[in-house]
Amino acid sequence: MNMRGTSLPELVVVLAVLGLVFALSLAPLAEILAEEGLRAAACEVSAILTAACGRAVFQGVDVGVKWTSSAGDLVLSVYQDGNGNGVTTVDIKKGIDRLVAGPYWMHGKYPGITFSFVPGFNGLDPNGAPIGSLTDPLRFGNSDICTFSPLGKASPGSVYLSNRKNRQAAVRVTPANAKIQIFTWHGKSLKWIKRW
Repeated sequence: MNMRGTSLPELVVVLAVLGLVFALSLAPLAEILAEEGLRAAACEVSAILTAACGRAVFQGVDVGVKWTSSAGDLVLSVYQDGNGNGVTTVDIKKGIDRLVAGPYWMHGKYPGITFSFVPGFNGLDPNGAPIGSLTDPLRFGNSDICTFSPLGKASPGSVYLSNRKNRQAAVRVTPANAKIQIFTWHGKSLKWIKRW
């Protein structure tokens, strides 16, 4: 019976192979983590918008999701109309339209993901319209509020998220039926792909 153990050269070869496999897997792993972080952030924005839409329908009153800038982050808060004229910034400041959910801070939850565009982004929006200035990642007309009505309609627009490197997503709200969709941009094919 031969009781031979593992020799030092054999152990070094095994460790070198394992090190090489680990090093080669880092780049794909980083890509997967970037995609998952962006997906999770877009899904959370979609969930907040969907909850606001449901609240509007079930409460029979306009409900709006408002974006505010705070400490380098965009914060989402949900307000309910208090006087029948829709959710407005003026009524929020006066306390007429009351806070019903949030605030939701995004920056700390999803490191590296921001409300932004990938540098040099030059595609159209998911609806096919020109994007224009890349300084505003929230596109709900001239407003910073996406409002949902009790009739199942909404302010049309998009929220753009990115990792500021090579990953881009958009959460799109359709006006006629308040449909909320998530798209990801694929630069190689130069098109948006509906994801969730």
